[in-house]
Amino acid sequence: MPTLLRSAAPLVLLSALASAGAALAEDAGKAPLKAVVFDVESVGLPGTPAMRDKLAAATALLRKLVADRGYTVVDTAPQAKEIADNTPLSQCNGCDQRIAKLLGADVEVATAMQEVSAATYSLSGSVKDVANDRVLRQGVVDVRGEDPNVWAHGIKFLAKERLFVPPLPADAAGLSSAASSAGDK
Repeated sequence: MPTLLRSAAPLVLLSALASAGAALAEDAGKAPLKAVVFDVESVGLPGTPAMRDKLAAATALLRKLVADRGYTVVDTAPQAKEIADNTPLSQCNGCDQRIAKLLGADVEVATAMQEVSAATYSLSGSVKDVANDRVLRQGVVDVRGEDPNVWAHGIKFLAKERLFVPPLPADAAGLSSAASSAGDK
């Protein structure tokens, strides 16, 4: 390697590291987006205690996955009565967005589990920009089986491979432009 290139390589590397560090410092100064993760809704599933437990476990896992992605997951308890009065939220004519705004969320994550056939379920979900009421991501996965581990795998796959890939913008301004782009497709 010529001497000039050998001596320039460390400078290029340092420049790249400095640029990356500046970008990280800029992102570090931003407050994380707030996400409301509504309970996984049951669409035509039996209301047995076992099914309620599965849905509650799926909801808890989804909230953890959203938090692990760097979002601040807002507590839905302050709007618990409003949520209960309007369940299923998927059929409440936009009350989900109103509730998400009241909770101070930037994004809303809504999911529903529906039985397709014996031991086969369809898990659908979406991520919406609350300010613009626009869907940023949506997806559906099939879950086959009754085992809670299978349901957990379905939730993980939906979150990691459908709802948050590619990653959402890290700030509200980025959400607005992502929402505009999603609406253009």
